[in-house]
Amino acid sequence: MNIFDNCIKRQEKIDSIVETLGIKDIIDKNSLVKERVVNPSHYVVMLGETSSGKSALINSILEKKIMIESVKPTTGVVAEVVVSDEEDIWSKVGKDGSITELEKDEFDKLVVNPTSDIHRLRYKGRSKEDKFAGIRLFDTPGYGSLVDYHEDILREFIPEGDFIVYVVSYRVGLNDDDYQFLKYVGEIISDKVEVILAINMCPKDTTEDNKRITEIRKNINECIHRDVETFLIESSSEKNPDAQKLWNYIYERVNNPEKIEELGEALKNYQDYVLGECEIKVNSKIASIESAQNDLNERKKLTKEFFECKEEITAILERGFTKTKVKSVRLIDKAAATIKEDVRKYVEDETKWTKREETYSFMQHYYVPKLTTEETEHILSYIEDEIILLDKAMKEILNKTATVLEDKVKVNIPCYSEVMEGILKKHIGDAMKQAAGEMFRSFDSKKKGNKDSSRTNFKRLESTDTEYDINNKGLAKLIKAIRATSLKGITHYLSVFTDSIIYLYDTLTWQNKIQEISMEAIDNWAQDVEGAVRKYIDEFKETNRREIMSLFDELTQEFSEDETDDVIEDIDHETLIKLKREIDFILHKCLFASI
Repeated sequence: MNIFDNCIKRQEKIDSIVETLGIKDIIDKNSLVKERVVNPSHYVVMLGETSSGKSALINSILEKKIMIESVKPTTGVVAEVVVSDEEDIWSKVGKDGSITELEKDEFDKLVVNPTSDIHRLRYKGRSKEDKFAGIRLFDTPGYGSLVDYHEDILREFIPEGDFIVYVVSYRVGLNDDDYQFLKYVGEIISDKVEVILAINMCPKDTTEDNKRITEIRKNINECIHRDVETFLIESSSEKNPDAQKLWNYIYERVNNPEKIEELGEALKNYQDYVLGECEIKVNSKIASIESAQNDLNERKKLTKEFFECKEEITAILERGFTKTKVKSVRLIDKAAATIKEDVRKYVEDETKWTKREETYSFMQHYYVPKLTTEETEHILSYIEDEIILLDKAMKEILNKTATVLEDKVKVNIPCYSEVMEGILKKHIGDAMKQAAGEMFRSFDSKKKGNKDSSRTNFKRLESTDTEYDINNKGLAKLIKAIRATSLKGITHYLSVFTDSIIYLYDTLTWQNKIQEISMEAIDNWAQDVEGAVRKYIDEFKETNRREIMSLFDELTQEFSEDETDDVIEDIDHETLIKLKREIDFILHKCLFASI
């Protein structure tokens, strides 16, 4: 029996427990997990310019023209292709999470002209080979100048990928937009994401030692700081490109034992999270039945303490993040002024230049980006140090508070000890449960009532990392996002040099023109970095706030004497004890063995 069969059998027992309890919040979470257990998927994100032939490559795995192969550059919709054993199903996924089936002609129209309510389009159907079932392909919009809307879409989907296939047309090669975007991609993806280069539309009999192929591969490796596996694909307008080697490679990588184990272990961790939720509810109900009447006063005292602790800790959190954000913005202003002064001195010092014709290239591709990168790293170093200190202080307060509250429960309401232990383990003690909890909270915060679980790749829970810390991962993501914004911004704003080259050759005005372009680029860069700092620090603060609120709200709910919608009703004490034993067996006894 393989790892996924074990997951499915385990899921059947979990479904039975969840159904017996009948608690909506747990039912919803279990539905998300079950959908992935039954249909374990691997995410392949297709990136590249509009003219690169991404859609044609996707059609090649289906061996039929499902995706329109000539889409205008302004299209801003992601099209998901789910390779399955079902017949053709076209649908749209709304921003509210709703899924609506479409006719093929409706689907095609929305690919070209998507409406504002669409999150993405989805096609589900058979491949030319059954072995490819279970692969999800995401055909992203051509990024062009990387307008904000496209960037938001791509930022959401790129980190979710197991594989990124970067498609480049042999005829067109790499342009400035490619370089800009590749550097951005290199910053936001994790080390576990594999990048594959597909050079499309190659002339017949092109080999890997072809000068153009070598140049494209070398430039991409330099942009994303890794070596990419490269596939050369011959194409013609008469037929789909022959990409069999590409898809076979992805199939082999997807079915690599390490990849399978990683996905299976991640699914098991999410199942454990759902079981942990069930365990807390069952223990809470048992404690409520067994507790004496005089325990009510102790529970009231504790719920009051929970509220006071929550208020105190969230206030510390707010002050800490506000301080970091305000100081960071000041550092950005200071950095912009410093860079401008350095540029001014450098341009005015004519001894620095050998040929005037080389100055614009030097400023565009080296000097100004070097200065902005150095200043960005100084700012990020400050942010990182401040957040690490704040995180350490918060952990000390939380652990101290948790110890005091746990001791009070053991002494005054011993029947609630297991409830307290389960909640604290879920929110403080168990890193995997913290990560899973944040995934569910993030999912809920994005789309209330969204039943579309496929927008989140559950495998991104890095279950094999014993040092996993949700704040460390969140901080790393924040740093990457700000760094990527800085790099993208200065690259984009300095591209004006290319358009202004004719003015740079003027003997009398070239220095002024270089300064003018550089100063404007630096101002725009600073504005972008400030916006990113404000946005990502606020998002990270919200992640931390959600975790704290979730901890104390759950404690308050389970210890409160008031009944809520999330309680177990009409289950007798004997049945609860049986459920408790069954949960314990699935969690701690059978582990991942055949059930």
